[in-house]
Amino acid sequence: MQILILVDLHRSSYKLIAELYRHILLSLGYDVSILKTPTSAVEREKITSLTKPKSVIIHITIGESFIPIKGAYNIAQPWHEWSRFPENWIRLLNNYDEVWSISGHVSELLKKSGLENHIEIVSPELVPEEIPNKISWMNSSPTRFYFVGEPHFRKGNHILMQGFIKAFPKIGDAKLTIKTSPDCEWDSPRKDIFLIKEFWEREKLLAEYSKHDCFVSASLAEGLGLPIAEAIKARTPICTNYWGGHKSLLKKNNFIEIEHEETYQVFTSNPEFYSEDQKCAYSSPSSVAQALLKFCKLTEKEKADMVHHSFQHLVMNYGKKISTLRIKEKLQAIKSKLCSNDQPVSD
Repeated sequence: MQILILVDLHRSSYKLIAELYRHILLSLGYDVSILKTPTSAVEREKITSLTKPKSVIIHITIGESFIPIKGAYNIAQPWHEWSRFPENWIRLLNNYDEVWSISGHVSELLKKSGLENHIEIVSPELVPEEIPNKISWMNSSPTRFYFVGEPHFRKGNHILMQGFIKAFPKIGDAKLTIKTSPDCEWDSPRKDIFLIKEFWEREKLLAEYSKHDCFVSASLAEGLGLPIAEAIKARTPICTNYWGGHKSLLKKNNFIEIEHEETYQVFTSNPEFYSEDQKCAYSSPSSVAQALLKFCKLTEKEKADMVHHSFQHLVMNYGKKISTLRIKEKLQAIKSKLCSNDQPVSD
């Protein structure tokens, strides 16, 4: 059975997820190709001409680009962070044969937004690579905090930096490193807050987590939170909120929780992404500061226990065994459906 993955290649997280799906699908013996999401009728017709009879196509895109390919079995794999999907996006998703979700948060918000289509959590293994692990949880001097994220308001970099300054008013008592992209146009407010505005290959990115004492995120919303999963795989303690996709990756008491308030999300980077009554998780700089100081008081054993239980939770929900099994069973069910149906499933 041929499987095509149509993905927004210019969105790095979407491209990564497509590669992670491809990794598992190849291990299961499927013929898999990754192609750019078509953006016109002409491009969609070209994709149609490439598909074999009864092909499966996984769409990893956003918004108006969710358009099924004629004659194939179409699976939508939508991402979203805020608490509600725009209505017109939901109408498009209801045209698919089924919908795969990456987290409980995405599943819930799709249902609350009016999705009538069948939806299940069908995720690839999030961090298949073998990466350097922390083996000691004695804090560095000064304590080293780390965050990875785009220079976008949703990532809460501004809140994180203000919270860090509030927790450590004296320069040099701690260190915060933010790995962001070359697109970042703002600068560090203080010399113990280091901004890395570079593109890193994945091997280098994954090797960095274990060099820090704590991964911290003040993000306002995450559909999942891949850097959280990467930090867990590196056995690095986590400090973040318990909202959105984080609730699928973490369990209470396995990380330092930054208190938050669920509040209306009134800003948007693109009007198409906005829907009335969207909400996010706002953590004040004071809440961030309290969590950072709490982390500094943990014993080595407390941190070691946290990372052990966090890793076990990650393996149980997003590890190789469970991810491979879910995908294998889903595709076997789809194959059976296609073999018993001589008509194209998607119009």
